[in-house]
Amino acid sequence: MEVVRVEGLGKTYPGGTKALEGVSFSIDRGEIFCLLGRNGAGKTTLLRILATQLKPTVGRASVLGHDVLTDPRAIRPHIAVVPQEARPQMLLSPYDHIFYMCLIRGRSRADAKERTRKVMDDLGLWEHRDKLAADLSGGLRQRLIIAMAMVADPEVLFLDEPTIGLDPLGRRSVWAMLRGLTKKGATILLTTHYLDEAEVLADHLLIVDKGRTAFLGTVDEAKGDTGVGMRVIMEPAAGNGSAAPEVLEPKSSEEILAIVERGLREKRKVTFKPASLEDAFIKIVGGSIEVENT
Repeated sequence: MEVVRVEGLGKTYPGGTKALEGVSFSIDRGEIFCLLGRNGAGKTTLLRILATQLKPTVGRASVLGHDVLTDPRAIRPHIAVVPQEARPQMLLSPYDHIFYMCLIRGRSRADAKERTRKVMDDLGLWEHRDKLAADLSGGLRQRLIIAMAMVADPEVLFLDEPTIGLDPLGRRSVWAMLRGLTKKGATILLTTHYLDEAEVLADHLLIVDKGRTAFLGTVDEAKGDTGVGMRVIMEPAAGNGSAAPEVLEPKSSEEILAIVERGLREKRKVTFKPASLEDAFIKIVGGSIEVENT
């Protein structure tokens, strides 16, 4: 079932800056949809339009069948947004964060207690319920922020850079939690600068560059459409000469076998580097995700 539909969407800010131009895509229920692009590419603008926080200039966008421009009030009770700058109150416990959010959402105290327990159980936070947020790891703090968003049991969750600043274990903890939410029927749209994160999570992804669609599809399609393949690096074994490493791009299993045989014959170190989304991204936008074109 289609949950989000975007058709020819554009946004021009006062002063003439075009943040988005002609963007179109759709998202099905239960998907994780990743938005990729460099700083200023239009990712956050797009997320805010879909979250009914910003009006588009041209085009149409709907969430759960309701138009974001003409019917935003029908959308808001069914979505949740976690902005990049969201942080917990350090001197409150995780339990209090979620309980008070339930009260703010209009639940009775008895219902709030029940909902708080369920959300904390679902997101693996119950055992940390009485700690101060200041004493939680980065990954647990991010789980807490997302748990607060899940109080309303949203059908669609919008996340802006949900794992920024987390260590590798914290990031993987959040990844597992997000996958668990989609298995229960939630749909997630997230922006990220971490290409390995998109490679692990994305059912589909959109790469935007200077406000326009640069690629739309799956991770495997991104690699295939750009011709990105396995690379093999051959270099001297430790203490065996100083020749420069040689980078090869085999096209068949026969070529791979020939490279291995050559490495054994010449006593060279052979390293296989599988194709990555980062390789595809660089080919699509002409540079890394960190660096803008000049």
